[in-house]
Amino acid sequence: MHQSNATLFSTLGTEPQVVTAFVDLITRQGISIDSLHILHTIGGDKRIDQATETLREEFANSSSIYKIHFHAIANLQGHPYPDIDSSESVEAFFRLLYLLIWQEKQANHIVHVCIAGGRKTMAVYGMSAAQLLFDERDRLWHLFSAGKFLESKRLHPQPGDDVRLVPIPVIPWSSLSPVLTNLSGIQDPYAALDQVAHLRLRERYDEARIFVLSLLTPAEQRVVRLLALEGLSDQEIAERLVVSPRTVEQQLRAAYAKAEEHWQVEKITRTQLIALLQYFFSTQIGENPHDKPMRSL
Repeated sequence: MHQSNATLFSTLGTEPQVVTAFVDLITRQGISIDSLHILHTIGGDKRIDQATETLREEFANSSSIYKIHFHAIANLQGHPYPDIDSSESVEAFFRLLYLLIWQEKQANHIVHVCIAGGRKTMAVYGMSAAQLLFDERDRLWHLFSAGKFLESKRLHPQPGDDVRLVPIPVIPWSSLSPVLTNLSGIQDPYAALDQVAHLRLRERYDEARIFVLSLLTPAEQRVVRLLALEGLSDQEIAERLVVSPRTVEQQLRAAYAKAEEHWQVEKITRTQLIALLQYFFSTQIGENPHDKPMRSL
């Protein structure tokens, strides 16, 4: 079945067949290709330089009608990196891949990314870019090849060759929470990651606020507050609030049950409840557990 056109991205290492096999296998799925972007280093491993030249010649002599783009991973001054083996070169690769995918997503294009070539670090950051930018139409791939095809160094798989694309599951940030859908407007990957952290913290605060103010009784609020902020035992909480340990135990048991329903999980432990509520209570400056309970929503 024919599918919508797609933009392809592939990292390149020492084996040019990773790129050509990726293109061939995508085409066999009935996907029309708008353009192909190949990301590579220059001047380090001579095999990578040769792989780049092999691909330039291959695509120059092919009958493909889509555009081919070679992207050397470089610093801000335009000097290419010979390898992805430093924090600077990793950052340059991440920024480049992110920007290229971001531009395609701004145009509402479907993206397929193969991270089989090059350093493993490139694959890791490729997955990060996918999680930040992908929607449900996009795909991340690893290329598996073995046997005669791998040994032959042939650029194009033939019938019977043991080569296939393996999909890598990606859960885009935008699908995890509605508040993360505006990441598409951020052009810098590190700014996007900062925004994810900020929005997740804000969402975590809001969920905890609703739980505490809407579901807990005033007495439960006081007990849970001491637990979250100070990590006290039941006995210590009881002494602080001048109630019996059994009362504290009952109130915490009720809080656990309400938390499990609120966050839709099967079981919440003491440690997990602390983690869920600690940030919310830490922002309640000036409150005292003996004061009046917080106002309900």
